[in-house]
Amino acid sequence: MKKIGLVGGTGPESTLMYYRELNTRVDELTGGSQMPDIVIESVNFRRAWEYVSAGRYDLLTEYLAEKVNCLKNSGAEVIALTAATMHIVYDDLVQKTQASLISIPKVLCREAKKKNYHKVGLLGTIFTMEQDYMKKDFRDAGIEVCIPEPADRELIAKRILEELEFGVVNDSTLAEFQEIIRKMQRKDGIEAVILGCTELPLILDAETSPLPCLDSVDLHINELIDLARGQEPGAANGKENVPRGEVPEILYLTPQLSIDVPKEAVYRKTTRISDGLGGEKQKDYFYDSHDNPICLVDTTMMEKNPKASNGAVIKRSYIYNEDGTVAQQTTSGDNPFGTVTISRFQYNKKKKVCLEHRFEDGSETGSIAYDYDTHDNPIRVTLTSGDNVIRNTQGIKYTYDNKGRIVYKEMVYHSGAGQVVTIHTWYEFDDRDNVVLEKSLRAGEEHPEWRKNFYDGNKRLIRSVRYLGDELLSSEEYEYEYF
Repeated sequence: MKKIGLVGGTGPESTLMYYRELNTRVDELTGGSQMPDIVIESVNFRRAWEYVSAGRYDLLTEYLAEKVNCLKNSGAEVIALTAATMHIVYDDLVQKTQASLISIPKVLCREAKKKNYHKVGLLGTIFTMEQDYMKKDFRDAGIEVCIPEPADRELIAKRILEELEFGVVNDSTLAEFQEIIRKMQRKDGIEAVILGCTELPLILDAETSPLPCLDSVDLHINELIDLARGQEPGAANGKENVPRGEVPEILYLTPQLSIDVPKEAVYRKTTRISDGLGGEKQKDYFYDSHDNPICLVDTTMMEKNPKASNGAVIKRSYIYNEDGTVAQQTTSGDNPFGTVTISRFQYNKKKKVCLEHRFEDGSETGSIAYDYDTHDNPIRVTLTSGDNVIRNTQGIKYTYDNKGRIVYKEMVYHSGAGQVVTIHTWYEFDDRDNVVLEKSLRAGEEHPEWRKNFYDGNKRLIRSVRYLGDELLSSEEYEYEYF
């Protein structure tokens, strides 16, 4: 993996985001097998900003060139500026240093083209919004870039410099930014908003913005990872980059079949399950570089399939909506009943599944409706078959700790027999925020069900043990292998 170089300090909060996310994402993409080599040259933010404010771009280029050359001398092959404003001298900097710099505007423009946007809004510092360096790539691509009104530009720049640069995020500032975006949507007809300052993701994201966001930090980091790993841009973005249409099949094979590791597989996870009666199961999951499952080898479940004597294959494929959500899932092949089952999904405005229609051999067999509260927590799940309500989950209530982790869940539902059932679940965490203990108790029952989880140094689950009271129900062990 190539060494990554960052010109940091402009400002410190965004530099922290780059360093943290580069490490976290590479660790996750490689299943804990790699961490990136990173070197940071931190600039004097005040000095750099004085050059920008005074229009002394020649001095800014000289100053940043010193930092870039230091990174090159340290062995960095993939280099980035961790601030959008510093890209005002990007072309001159590349020419002066002959370095392989990754441009934020170019990365953003590629994403806008992929999303098929025609008109976008731009938020950032005064210089980013008013100068041309962030807009020219979009203009060349036929995408119109709109900026806020003068008073709104001054407000945004003030909040960035006085709050976000220091990691301060205020609800009042979020409300101001949201209103500015809505105003641009009404006035200019923008379809999305460019977060053109690397501190803006601290306050605006998919959940808080009224419109889709082109997150400069997120996209920039993913491209750095792609290039450092020798891959095409977009690979680190995971499932968002899976081509629309059908994704790789999930294959269920009997143990008698010889297993050829799929060429797309980058790692395998093995699950071994033993129950309290001495029963044994094993499942081998193969994943590609996007963490998509592409093959499952199950050594027990398919043995119960009457069609599995000479090997069985079950195929599962997906069709996507334009926004990346799954529109349809189809399962076919040598399943025990020889049927083709289809699930079609509908979503609410927050991309939460609100309705699932189920079909078997072309005939609808039932549906599942999902309802959420204002915090996007599920509060009701209703299953129907024809006109018959099979089970209605009345409510799910969550309690969170001060770190935002779920520590208690209460679920109330009507069973198929018409009874009201309440299940209480408690969670405990270790100092790395891994769930280490899960305790569930059904109202009216004496013994709770326990699940204890164990993790390795890379926060990967390696063992999970389940009990009913003091009775062992099952023990699951996980192993990881990389190719």
